[in-house]
Amino acid sequence: NLFHFPAVLSVLGNAAVIATAAKRLPFLKASELLTVNLALTDIGMTVSMYPLSIVSAFNHAWVGGDPACIYYGLMGFFFSVASIMTLTVMGVVRYLVTGTPHHSGSKFKKRTISAVILFIWLYAMLWAVLPVLGWGDYGPEPFGLACSVDWAGYRHSLSGSTFIIAISILCTFIPCLLIMLSYSGIAWKLHKAYQAIRNGEHLQKSGSVEKKLTLVSILLL
Repeated sequence: NLFHFPAVLSVLGNAAVIATAAKRLPFLKASELLTVNLALTDIGMTVSMYPLSIVSAFNHAWVGGDPACIYYGLMGFFFSVASIMTLTVMGVVRYLVTGTPHHSGSKFKKRTISAVILFIWLYAMLWAVLPVLGWGDYGPEPFGLACSVDWAGYRHSLSGSTFIIAISILCTFIPCLLIMLSYSGIAWKLHKAYQAIRNGEHLQKSGSVEKKLTLVSILLL
């Protein structure tokens, strides 16, 4: 029962996000489309993978053979890449929008974000299909209850090693680096804005004191 709980919670939570978005679709902001897309990746992963994983856990061994293993690994990798790329774009967009709302608001239209989302899914599909086409491979994980990219292939073949290096850089390292840089940039922008506000308040106080001193000097004269 505990094993079922995260899956049920994930489906219900993300389904609520998608249902809410569907009701107010014409009024969604461009940035909110990315949140909906992230919910789609999460619910897609849960629905496509958890049933096989749960059955295998109860069976204490993988069920379905090689075809099911390839399917499970492909879906897991597909939705994982789509998810991390969505998070990356969300971070970059938030960085660009922070501090410059009017300028960025004209830059990120729904059409632009929709095109980016389409690219995310195509990018994820490309990498997920490549092992099926012969570059890299999918295989069982160490405990034999799930399947994923054959990480052990790094040691066994040139195809496996080059694929692992490629996805590590293009699907993990670079996206994570962009996410960290984006949110670090946001923190820096907020820090600079806070400093500007404090300096502005200081200048206002200084100006007020100068006015009072000038008035006192005039009255004394």
